Amino acid sequence: MYAKIAGTQFEDVNAFVAMAIKEMQERHGKPKEKVASGKTHDGHDYFINEYPATKSYSQWERVAYVQLPHAVAYIVLSSRDEASYRKDSPALQEVLKTFVYLEPKSVQEKH
Repeated sequence: MYAKIAGTQFEDVNAFVAMAIKEMQERHGKPKEKVASGKTHDGHDYFINEYPATKSYSQWERVAYVQLPHAVAYIVLSSRDEASYRKDSPALQEVLKTFVYLEPKSVQEKH
């Protein structure tokens, strides 16, 4: 499992997901969209897409997309086979239950 922030050109989760699906469609096929949704520990909306393995991409993946202020976070759970995926996929929602956005603070140096 790993987490990332989408590029700075993406502030809206739906725009980012549309681009991600389009980029991955050739090797990964169409995902099962919004197989789960909810709110993070601090109340940010998320939804989860499922990306089953295909002939050209053997990994099973489940991706949570979180709408943050002016940013999109995504957390990827990746499994080598379907059995591992089925066993481990609930862990993604457990992570989301603890997910908290930390507001950036500006620090001004005292002279």
